[in-house]
Amino acid sequence: MIEEKNQPTIDLLTNLSHELRTPLTAIKGYTSTLVRHEQRLGKRERLEFLQAIQQASEQLEMLINQIIEVQQLEAEPIILEQRQVDLCQLINELIADAQHAAQHSPRYQQQRHPADARPCFQFELTGCVEGQEAYNRSIYADRERIREALKNLLENALLYSPQGGTIEVGVCTMSMDPLHPVLPPVDGQEQIHQQDITAPHSQHMVEIWIRDHGIGIEPQHLKEIFNVFHRIDTRLTREVRGLGLGLTISKRIIELHNGTIWVESEPGKGSVFHVLLPAA
Repeated sequence: MIEEKNQPTIDLLTNLSHELRTPLTAIKGYTSTLVRHEQRLGKRERLEFLQAIQQASEQLEMLINQIIEVQQLEAEPIILEQRQVDLCQLINELIADAQHAAQHSPRYQQQRHPADARPCFQFELTGCVEGQEAYNRSIYADRERIREALKNLLENALLYSPQGGTIEVGVCTMSMDPLHPVLPPVDGQEQIHQQDITAPHSQHMVEIWIRDHGIGIEPQHLKEIFNVFHRIDTRLTREVRGLGLGLTISKRIIELHNGTIWVESEPGKGSVFHVLLPAA
């Protein structure tokens, strides 16, 4: 019984130590080689080593920052710098950043077939019509916080789509009946009753959804993926680096804005994350 009770903590510490040790080992290894064999290394090799050290340092910094941020979001009062945010403009920025990352990241480049000149990921945005009134897709929020939450969801879609493909992003507004709150069905699936998730206290809502066509999530994991340090352990996901904190951070940020987040998924066919926020 004691072993079973302590197993989640053991798994958490094992995952944490592994993720921190990996970039640290890379930094130490490349630095030692530079110190010992600096005279033998050519200019190109030294540059490659320094770039590897920089990449590992950035990975280590990101992991530490995520740990600190989760602690702050859970333990400290958060002051939101709220203003009107045009979601379409924000999402277009995030898609542009994601496209750039997918084009230049070694991991995403490896997913592209050698004979295929097209990028391994494509993005489709619906619900944002050029010239449409900004207030139709606006929320009152801390822009940087919301940006981080949606960025984590986009990165999640990229990471868990091993074969590349299309990432669909959508934005829509809706009016909800507080007496019978029912969210619209997604692609013919059954309607989702708002009572099954945390419901915001506003009738006028903006929904953002991010859909991938990747490996999907098993039903038993759906209620746990937003938990701190939760990682889905399968053969396909072991290659994905990270502590599993991105979704936890996104959920906390969205809840701070009186919103809610949930996910629908089918193993082998992909996942769709929904974010519901009060309209401006």
